[in-house]
Amino acid sequence: MRYLNPVLPVPVLIAMAAAAASVIVIAWIRSRESRIKSTFALAERIAIVALSFVIALRPMKEEYGTDIKLSNLDILFVLDTTLSMWADDGPHGTRMREAKSDISHIMESLPGANFGLITFRNSSTVLSPFTQDAGAVLRYLDSIVAPDKSYVTGSRMDVPYYDVENMLISSDRKENRCTILFFLSDGEDTDPGPEPYSYESLEYLVDGGAVIGYGTEEGGEMEDYYHYHVYSSESFERGISCIDEENLEKLADDLGIEYLHSTKENRLNRILKDIMDESGTVSERNSEYKYMTDTYHRFVPFLAVLLFTEVAMGIRDNVRARKIYGTKKNSKEKN
Repeated sequence: MRYLNPVLPVPVLIAMAAAAASVIVIAWIRSRESRIKSTFALAERIAIVALSFVIALRPMKEEYGTDIKLSNLDILFVLDTTLSMWADDGPHGTRMREAKSDISHIMESLPGANFGLITFRNSSTVLSPFTQDAGAVLRYLDSIVAPDKSYVTGSRMDVPYYDVENMLISSDRKENRCTILFFLSDGEDTDPGPEPYSYESLEYLVDGGAVIGYGTEEGGEMEDYYHYHVYSSESFERGISCIDEENLEKLADDLGIEYLHSTKENRLNRILKDIMDESGTVSERNSEYKYMTDTYHRFVPFLAVLLFTEVAMGIRDNVRARKIYGTKKNSKEKN
């Protein structure tokens, strides 16, 4: 399929080409040269105008598939989307807003990586397997909204364990890949269930990353999907959610990565720099990659030949005219 990317609006180019062609035709009609010679010049000049018009239209061709150099990083985000992440004690709004902002920052700082996204509430969901399409991951991220408090049954940090394990294993099976994990949560465990799974068994699958904590010790109030405040079932006062850094630090120790609070931007940037410094590149053939290539250059050699011919003929005619003028002048002087 072909497309156009004109250097000027198409109507303007048509008007310019039509004006140039009109001048050429009028000059041909008024020419006193032999019809064979003048007709050849007419065809040549019309061809120059036509080729110039086509080149100015900048025809392009759609192509698929290319060899691209990519980062060898698989970045997995595990995002806590329980109701407590909508507590309003973040420095710039809710904890969720801060978490989404951090994910966007990480993705911008690690271009060319594969990104995956897991979210968890009462259950875990793989919103995006590892993909080069960072835009799709960001769209999934934007689609996350607060849950309805009527369906909240408590939260556990080990809910996404099996999904995390499967994603890490899928990355580990690839050749020459570096697997990075970012676990973003406030650390609250409010489901008094059995002893939670330890993430320690997954440490060997993780090459770097961080556990990032959100919230404050003082805590914050929460609103659900319908902007209803959450109330304590015991005191009937507005519920307060507080960060549990002990849980988050244990999780980081189990995974063998750093723990940092979301407000420690300098530490996060240092971690990202270290990841970039230690990463490499891999060459992949992306058959679905679509790109546009210019094709106007195919017409340039023909235009160059015609222009060269036009200039050469002009020089020849000028030389002949001078010789004729010189001959006539000499004859007059002798007489």
